[in-house]
Amino acid sequence: MLRRGRACGILERMAVRIPLPDEFGGRAFLVNEARAEGIGRSRLAGSDLQRPFWGIRAPTAGCDDVEALCRALALRMPPNAFYTHVTAAQLMRFPLPRRLETTRPLHVGVAEPARAMDARDIVGHSLRVMTAELAAWGGLSHTGPVRTWLDLASGLSLVELVAVGDHIVHREHPLATLLELTEALGRYPSRRGLVRARAALPLLRTGAESPRESALRVIIVLAGLPEPECNVNIFDSNGRFLARGDLVYPEFKLVLEYQGDHHRTDRAQWRRDIRRVQNVEDIGWQMLQFTDDDLRNPAELVGRIERRLRARGWVGKCRPRR
Repeated sequence: MLRRGRACGILERMAVRIPLPDEFGGRAFLVNEARAEGIGRSRLAGSDLQRPFWGIRAPTAGCDDVEALCRALALRMPPNAFYTHVTAAQLMRFPLPRRLETTRPLHVGVAEPARAMDARDIVGHSLRVMTAELAAWGGLSHTGPVRTWLDLASGLSLVELVAVGDHIVHREHPLATLLELTEALGRYPSRRGLVRARAALPLLRTGAESPRESALRVIIVLAGLPEPECNVNIFDSNGRFLARGDLVYPEFKLVLEYQGDHHRTDRAQWRRDIRRVQNVEDIGWQMLQFTDDDLRNPAELVGRIERRLRARGWVGKCRPRR
């Protein structure tokens, strides 16, 4: 006679081998709909299916992706509900800080006065929102870039909010304009994060190309140092291209570069970096390089840049460092 645990295991493995009907294969579905089509409890408990939310089953493979989770939850979201805050930002591939890269909980919004959704792994929001502030991507409704940036203001630091804003207004693929962000701030004179959003707006730049570059620039500006130009090409006296600097002080011939880990682990990139430094220093420029460790110590970072600027002729005044 089989023991109970072993018998259950055998039954489960047998259940997994039973193919789902075509209309339920490879996608999330409602348990009630599956039961109505004759799919039994044992099959719904199969190891190839998981329970992302109450009353829903989805293929185990790939269900940890935020888009897949959003598609699963959409099956039981209220009419006219939409994704918002961090979840909307993830769907639009905004550059969020690591602490917000987790896929759960999902943020779901509804327009006032409807009641916010309340369930496990879901943060519900009842919002004053305009139809024009909503967007759709791949069939999923969510707040658009402008409204999402405003909603993020209550949970991001000033530096993080600028990094997201730079991504939105980037000149090569703008998701919105500075004017649209400014007008949106005027529509909501009282909301959480408004002070931070107002402080971030004048710091946004259309030429920034990475979140770390944005962070470095904001630290510099808030410290009272002159603002560097974003992504400037450097040429020698014969017009030969030498390098493209992340943040550049043309007047003082100083380049600031953020170096991510790929600059260290990619051998070819490492060699190119060395050649770039040699090329610009050969014509009298200087290049300062920074990593994540430097960004975590703003006072030391600012002091290092200030010393180089003063050595090259800057006579301005810094704000007191804390």
